[in-house]
Amino acid sequence: MNNDPIQKKPLKALIIEDSEIDALLLLEQLKAGGYAPESRRVDNADDLVEALEHQTWDIIFSDHNMPRFSSTAALEIVRSSAIDVPFLIVSGAIGEEAAVAAMKAGAQDYLMKGNMARLVAAVDRELKDAQERRGRRAAERALLAQEEEFRIAREVQQQLFPAGPPTLPGYDIAGASRPAAATGGDYFDFIPTPKGRLLVVVGDVTGHGLGPALLMAATRAYLRALVLTDQSFEDMLARARQLLIEDLGFDHFITLLFAELDPAEGVWKFINAGHPTGYVFDAEGRIRAEMVSGTPALGIDRDEERLVPQRIALGQGDLVLLLTDGVTEARSAAGEEFSEERALEIVRRERAKPAAEIIQALMNEVRRFSVPDSPNQDDMTAVIVKC
Repeated sequence: MNNDPIQKKPLKALIIEDSEIDALLLLEQLKAGGYAPESRRVDNADDLVEALEHQTWDIIFSDHNMPRFSSTAALEIVRSSAIDVPFLIVSGAIGEEAAVAAMKAGAQDYLMKGNMARLVAAVDRELKDAQERRGRRAAERALLAQEEEFRIAREVQQQLFPAGPPTLPGYDIAGASRPAAATGGDYFDFIPTPKGRLLVVVGDVTGHGLGPALLMAATRAYLRALVLTDQSFEDMLARARQLLIEDLGFDHFITLLFAELDPAEGVWKFINAGHPTGYVFDAEGRIRAEMVSGTPALGIDRDEERLVPQRIALGQGDLVLLLTDGVTEARSAAGEEFSEERALEIVRRERAKPAAEIIQALMNEVRRFSVPDSPNQDDMTAVIVKC
């Protein structure tokens, strides 16, 4: 047989009452109902204000008519303090009109001192309702904070992108990124080098929100600074990787397709660090080269594996396509992925158009395919270089 005493529920109760005996009777009812009340009794405005300022309360009980105070005045003070505490009127005499007015003013319930049978049930109900209200408000505040973070992240992200495409004789180059509702860390850039070449970068930081956007801003800053140091193509990325290790920590990594176009020689040099495969189409729309990942994403490779660039000779009519996985992994309402095959087919079909129009057509197709404003939708980024 279990002889352990029943655990009583703690309750901080503020009692607005001029009768000490009535306050004691109220506390006895609460104890009999399974509560262990910690209470304070006040009977005037000054003491009520002081009690609200110096202690938190689970519930407030108030007599209606007192020599120096009333439940109406007490309720006004409680509500003006901006605290959400159940307010119950417990009175020996309260007219129907006064009771209705009190409920409209924010009182949760009223009970007659001569009939306290439903006191405990009313307290149980109001404590539960108050907890649910606080939970809803906390969720709303968290949502607003998240929305603000995403708004700032989108602003940061948009500032990373080039103001316009570079102008290179013999080449048509374009890039675009469409942020999702929960902004991630997509990034693309065109960086001219002192030797007349062009760095083309497409990247994606894991995660969503302000953190990934700031990490990609750091990546952009490092690469744009390193291009001025006259290091080799692979050494620039290796140095950026070293600088990013501390920024990334162990919670994030960056996939990056880092390329260099030599417009005079038509040579495309690249390193794919964990990023989705890039493609080179010929003039007939056939894929003649793939830029598959040859090294881990930045932040995963803690041992600083040596970076070895690969080269592709570009010819007239060739088209280079770089994407982030937000394009290929966009999902329909049925859960089907847009897929790499669809993306390649659209680019192949639209290849005769200017680079910017090809990207526009691709993005529009993904938008039509996927669920609008889906929380699972990732940023979509594409870059096209036409020879």
